[in-house]
Amino acid sequence: MPTPQSLQRWQAAERQLQQGQHELAARAYRTLALEPELAPLAHLRLSLIAQGRGHYRDAVDEAVVAHATRVEDPDLLEMVAKRLFRLGELEPAVAIATSATMLRSNSAGSLAELGKMLSFHMFPEQALRLFDGARALGLDSPGLRYYIGLNRHYAGDDDGARQALESCLRQDPHSANALWTLARIGLPPGDGIDRVDRIREALARLPEDHRDRAMLQYALFTELDRRDDIPAAWAALEAGMHARHAVLQFDPAGEEALFDFLGTLGAAEQPGFEGDGPRPVFIVGLPRSGTTLLERVLGNHPDIADAGELTDLLRQLRYCADLDGDRIVDLALARKAEQAVDWAELGRRYLSHTQWRARGKAVYTDKLPPNFMHLAYIARALPQARILHMVRGPLDTCFSNIKTLFAGAYPPSHDQAQMAGHYRRYRALMARWHAAFPGRILDVRYDELVQEPERVSAEVLEFIGLPQAPGMSRIEAREGIVATPSSSQVREGIQDRYIGQWRRYGAYLDVLKDKLGALAY
Repeated sequence: MPTPQSLQRWQAAERQLQQGQHELAARAYRTLALEPELAPLAHLRLSLIAQGRGHYRDAVDEAVVAHATRVEDPDLLEMVAKRLFRLGELEPAVAIATSATMLRSNSAGSLAELGKMLSFHMFPEQALRLFDGARALGLDSPGLRYYIGLNRHYAGDDDGARQALESCLRQDPHSANALWTLARIGLPPGDGIDRVDRIREALARLPEDHRDRAMLQYALFTELDRRDDIPAAWAALEAGMHARHAVLQFDPAGEEALFDFLGTLGAAEQPGFEGDGPRPVFIVGLPRSGTTLLERVLGNHPDIADAGELTDLLRQLRYCADLDGDRIVDLALARKAEQAVDWAELGRRYLSHTQWRARGKAVYTDKLPPNFMHLAYIARALPQARILHMVRGPLDTCFSNIKTLFAGAYPPSHDQAQMAGHYRRYRALMARWHAAFPGRILDVRYDELVQEPERVSAEVLEFIGLPQAPGMSRIEAREGIVATPSSSQVREGIQDRYIGQWRRYGAYLDVLKDKLGALAY
């Protein structure tokens, strides 16, 4: 137990922090961190102070020390885990959230909150364990039932997902989250539930400016599209796009300036970091270009672990540049990186934060699509990494994006003209990357992958330096996590019916085709 004198010093430091006397408070917390009972909380406070003062590296380092000095108290562990999740230190955060101490917690609210964080970071099986624990302690709500359904879907249990989501709707018949997720699962008609009427009833109850309207319109589009009611489906999609476009800001000129700057980057003089152990393969491209499909195919190889969409590359770039911000590169970060980043340090930190996901295999995939913007950083920091670029037809790619409501914001996808401009800038940037890093990037064409999967997978394996393996195209038999908008599609197996899917809505895509110009194919 802390001494009375230590508690008095703690209270004084807390007052200084509340009064904005950050330097005085930091000095006090550094002294208090020398006492084992107070060390974890003191380092958490130091992490918050550092982040507030713009010292991102220090914020991360203090959170890591808070983890190293932790004691087995559920309330404290919850605070440490939340801080680690916030800063992208996922391996220790997941370890704490799923520890025996946390699982024995008698706080249903704590278990549910950590479960949501695990869900957000795409650990559905672990999230479900915490949600089950929360329910065992008596917590029950429509929101909890929704999260259980969502994570069962991610984990491949669509029957269980449907049961949980329908139970959510019995408590809250107009839950936009539940209705949208049920539409994504793609359950066929015939179960006695009119999903279209149910969504329309939910829409009718909401004011025009309600934030849930966009989600419900996308859900309505999906259900009507499944019924081949093209005019009504397009009307719903257009309404959903308009609602999202109204609240999500997108700056085409800013993106153009960023892409122009990135396009000037080439190889660095200083070496990166080869390292030992499992090596990464990056799968990049625009969203909805087939990156999930390629990862599922590669995951059938005995030497490859499919690790999913990892944000670690940008997290560690921000650490090395000491600049907090979003999970994709911006112009401020790109400019500072050229002056401040040690590429070997970036490579070391990326590997130390991701190799645990290889699960004992020689290779692991990182399929975060926006990494197409980060290829110079990958090439500089990780000379052993291979980069697979998924290429799909422009109209199919753009249409698939505009018809998808992404869990995270993807602003250009809510406007045909902006999506076309974004696509053209992406194509130009990828051409520059090929010129700057010859031999590091392999284009994998979506139409060839779905029509000749064994041939294409053999070419990919040769590129990444692994032996051939039979049966890689049989992805429908695979279990495992799929937490992307393609989750239902890839569990059907490889299909070529998505080639040319834009044609069903071709009459409504004149703006997209016009702005794509010569790329409108």
